[in-house]
Amino acid sequence: MMKFFLRIGFLLWAFGGVFAARATPIDAPPTLTVGQMHGSCQKTCWTVREGAKGSESLRDSLTLTCLNACFKCFLQLRSCSQSSADSAPSECAAAFLQCYKQSFAERLKSKPLVSFDGGDGHSREMAVKIVGAVNSLEGVPAEDFWIQLKHPGWRKKERRFVKEGGMYDVIVYDTPNGPQTVWFDVKDFYVKNGEEDLRLLAPK
Repeated sequence: MMKFFLRIGFLLWAFGGVFAARATPIDAPPTLTVGQMHGSCQKTCWTVREGAKGSESLRDSLTLTCLNACFKCFLQLRSCSQSSADSAPSECAAAFLQCYKQSFAERLKSKPLVSFDGGDGHSREMAVKIVGAVNSLEGVPAEDFWIQLKHPGWRKKERRFVKEGGMYDVIVYDTPNGPQTVWFDVKDFYVKNGEEDLRLLAPK
């Protein structure tokens, strides 16, 4: 198996609802790609979910916060690798880890973290409610995260926004049993950004 582009060591604990994490960079082999580094970060986030103490809701929130930090800093890492051809890979890796630690720590100070409420998503009345997302950059990945938890292997096929009787992101997935539709109640984060958020909700 190819070695990870980076290894992240975590010190995890939960005390009185407070979570702290520490990431320690080490040298990274220069032959691995930016995408592999991002993949390593994501895999570590799922490890966080298994190792963190507390309720399932808290662990889900922490994992999603971690995944969002990976994505945010992946964009910075990609920019570093493209614009700094003469920089050693370890320099970009160090910048990535610093970004990750700062992004994660800052988001943890905000309350509440992203969580899920509502039903199983199989109808408007049973929509999965995304709670606590500050915008679509957190809310939309939360949908993907919920699917990975509840229905691993489902693949997104199409998405539409429904603004009738509420605000919903309605997604059709390809599954072993044929197409399945899941309703997500996105009003909690949609109203924070208004119409501009539709651009992020629109199908790619």
